[in-house]
Amino acid sequence: MGILRSIMHIISLGVIDSNEEVERKNTICWYSNNFSQREFETVAINVAKRIKRLYVFVDRYYVIGQVRTSSGINTWEFKLDFNDYGRITGNYWFTYRDNYDSQIPDTYAKELKNEIQRYIRNMR
Repeated sequence: MGILRSIMHIISLGVIDSNEEVERKNTICWYSNNFSQREFETVAINVAKRIKRLYVFVDRYYVIGQVRTSSGINTWEFKLDFNDYGRITGNYWFTYRDNYDSQIPDTYAKELKNEIQRYIRNMR
């Protein structure tokens, strides 16, 4: 009986987490006077300029990154979701990633998060 209870607990946690994720994603993201969409785009692009081989563009609250391979022949992509229950707070989620071996998406996401939070903190 204990094993069955543990399995049911694990299953229920997965359902709760997935419902939470659906709620977060379905919350309409609004930009505030403290941090506009234009400012978000500017910050995202400026942070990307610090990383070689990375180009980004912003689509609402998503940041899509394209990384040139070392050879320069191909590119691969990743996509970050910055909708944190309807606000841009710096928290992010990867929604797509071509290359899990590269540290570029993680490095970029962390730097962008820090820059967004610094920007918002300074605007208050």
